[in-house]
Amino acid sequence: MRLKQVSLSAAISVVAGLTTATVGLTGPAAWADGTAPLPLSHYAHMVADPAHQHLFFSQGAGSTGILVTDLSGTPVTTITDEQGATGLALSADGSTLYAALADGDAVAAVDTATLTESARYATGTGSAPVSVAVAGGKVWYGYETADGKGAIGSVDASGTVSTPALSHWSVPPLLAAGGGVLAAEEPLQNLSHVATFDVSTGTATAKADTDVFGGTATGFRVTGDGATVLLAAVQQPALEVYRTSDLMRANPAPYYTGAVGPASLAIDTDGTIASASTAGLYLYAGSTLTENHVTLPSGTTVAPDGLTWAGDGTTLYAVTEDSAGAYTLDVLGAAKLSDTTLTLDPPQYAVPTQRFTFTGALATRGFLPAGAALQVTRDGEPLPDTTVGADGTFAVSDTRADAGTYTYQVSYAGDATHRPATAELKVYVARLSTTVAATEIDSANPHSVVIKGTLTPELGFGSFPQGTTIDVSRIDEDTQETVQLPSVTVDPVTHGFTVTDAPEAAGWFTYRLSYAGDVTHEPSADDASLTVSAYSPALTLKAPATATRAAALSFTGKLGDGPYPAGETVTVSRTDAAHTTAPATWTAPVAADGSVTVEDTPAVGGANTYTVSYPGDAAHRAATASALVQVSRARSTVTVTTDKATYAYDATATVTAHLGTTYNGRTVSVYATPAGGKKTLLKTGTVDSKGNLKTTYKPTRNTVYTASFAGDYRYAPATATHSAATQVKIAEKLGSYYTSTTYGGVTYRVYHHTVQPQVVGTVTPDKSGQCMKFQAQEYYSGAWHTIGTSSCFSMAPGSTGVTHLSLTHAVNQRFRVRTEYVHSAKDTSNADTWGGWLYLTVRN
Repeated sequence: MRLKQVSLSAAISVVAGLTTATVGLTGPAAWADGTAPLPLSHYAHMVADPAHQHLFFSQGAGSTGILVTDLSGTPVTTITDEQGATGLALSADGSTLYAALADGDAVAAVDTATLTESARYATGTGSAPVSVAVAGGKVWYGYETADGKGAIGSVDASGTVSTPALSHWSVPPLLAAGGGVLAAEEPLQNLSHVATFDVSTGTATAKADTDVFGGTATGFRVTGDGATVLLAAVQQPALEVYRTSDLMRANPAPYYTGAVGPASLAIDTDGTIASASTAGLYLYAGSTLTENHVTLPSGTTVAPDGLTWAGDGTTLYAVTEDSAGAYTLDVLGAAKLSDTTLTLDPPQYAVPTQRFTFTGALATRGFLPAGAALQVTRDGEPLPDTTVGADGTFAVSDTRADAGTYTYQVSYAGDATHRPATAELKVYVARLSTTVAATEIDSANPHSVVIKGTLTPELGFGSFPQGTTIDVSRIDEDTQETVQLPSVTVDPVTHGFTVTDAPEAAGWFTYRLSYAGDVTHEPSADDASLTVSAYSPALTLKAPATATRAAALSFTGKLGDGPYPAGETVTVSRTDAAHTTAPATWTAPVAADGSVTVEDTPAVGGANTYTVSYPGDAAHRAATASALVQVSRARSTVTVTTDKATYAYDATATVTAHLGTTYNGRTVSVYATPAGGKKTLLKTGTVDSKGNLKTTYKPTRNTVYTASFAGDYRYAPATATHSAATQVKIAEKLGSYYTSTTYGGVTYRVYHHTVQPQVVGTVTPDKSGQCMKFQAQEYYSGAWHTIGTSSCFSMAPGSTGVTHLSLTHAVNQRFRVRTEYVHSAKDTSNADTWGGWLYLTVRN
């Protein structure tokens, strides 16, 4: 038995008195110039026939017709009886549409003028052709051989069908042609098997055959000159390009598609490349430099192989799919025009009578239109044009005699390859506001008041002339007496100034600082209030960081601004685990120089906080300082275990925490931290007489269990961890059977011998992209025997893996199959898990 993998279906804030801007930008191009819903249940391929003004849409296996619309997407007709039409291709003269009929085992020829089938070429029973290409006077198709592999066939002008041996293919290859070269591709996980052939004479001659970066190609094209082949696959982060001569990477290669795998591509006759991914549509012309990038509407994706050019040199067609699975034709009439953006940056400031300059930049994808003229207006009145520099920048200068708001508009008219753009800037012309501020008080006692301040223009713009002064007055808030003090000079470099005064009295004073303004600066003022009062001494403590419990300790302190009168004391209080709300207190004497000695014998371990407080006297304010001393505690032990090393998904784990010897604390907390999740408290409680605390938890991922003891008066905190693995939950089912039977009480699904049984495995939690394996066994000689174990399947979105079983000599035989989740190095959240057996048998 063989296992075969199956792919699954700027705005700037306004500051008073400064120039500010509201910049209007020309946004990116709209996604489509016109749209039309498509009456499709599925989508496979699209071909444009500009000569007859038609578009053809195939829907793949399971469909019965080819939809025909006009070039705006309005349905014209459906060509019926085209079973499973998938790949489409036009003849060189555009008179015939060829369709690979996956359900009809044939290649159909449709007259593009009458929209009726003109011929059908049988390709063999079970051949199920999926792709077609026209080159060298023949129609080439990719099909399935009788042994389930892939091959390439051809139909010549006389209708003769031949199947030359063109490389070896495990599945029907995807075909593309151009410039007398035929290219074929099949997926190999993150690679593609690609071969190229010279078919210019009608006979295929091998050129190159190798594996390249690819995957499941959803876009495959050969350039018109036959020199390169382009491959779009969602497994790759960019559009890959290879030489057809040797399948080495071409230059340029690859094409960026937003760091997301491209799902579609199309090449116009002028060489312009369009490629779409979930990051949007990218246009390239002659290099890997993106000429244009158009983002997709929200909730919309371009269908795989959903792009084609109209042949008129401008129009691009895209088939898009929304989140509900509905298809739409999007007509992009100006996809090749590059977006252009104008941005304007305001001047630093604009004041009356002084010249100011604002700058801007013109940006576009591709080449900048250097030297292009930009039209400039102020409040609708034209100003001299400005010119785009080589780097895209430009500048506009102006002078206004009066304060006010002025609106400037800069416009770019566009050209044959660039869209037009316009931007607007509001410039506020006004005197710069200023700020006087007392920034620092160096001293404030009756014999010396020193205030430092600054005079600052708004946002630091502009400068002050030499000799600028600040007027100063002092107001006694108790008597309301005002004294005018000498003006102080502003430093023109630092903008700083210093006020000195000797009020000769204690009290509450306000110093008023005033700036009169000048031609370009507005006036401003500030009040600095301060109190001249008794000294505020600093109290510093020099206590040890650690100490031994039940042993004497001593540390010192010092009050500044001495001397101190005899008989003064400080109050000492100690807060520890036993004295949280009512600290232990006592007093200690203060020496004349302000020195203090604190003595104690701590009885409780852990954090002991000593607070020393001085109540103050006639010359000094009160002062307080604290010191933290960590008092030693004995080591405590805690462990945590589980009743099993590995648990089934959502099973119940019993977690046991054990606490060793302690003094007056027997409380333990138990936590669970699942892989990739948050730490969660399971239980907090007092351990039993054996020192144990039990709790339960239902794990869904590998989990780390933690037991934590917070410590007590004499024993230190402790923490322990323990890890236990958790399996995933696997749901399995068989599909495509026609009845059921039982053997020995076991239910078997019954399959017709022509059917490949489908096996579906679904893993919980979501493991999309992770590994799933399938194992099959056959029952003979009284026992089950393993006949095949697959390699890793990358699970699809939804955490699902699907396979089909190819059974040989299987009639009346019994089989069983199961799935296994195999975790990767990147996924450590769950352990490897086998699913249960599913049983099946085969009958004629």
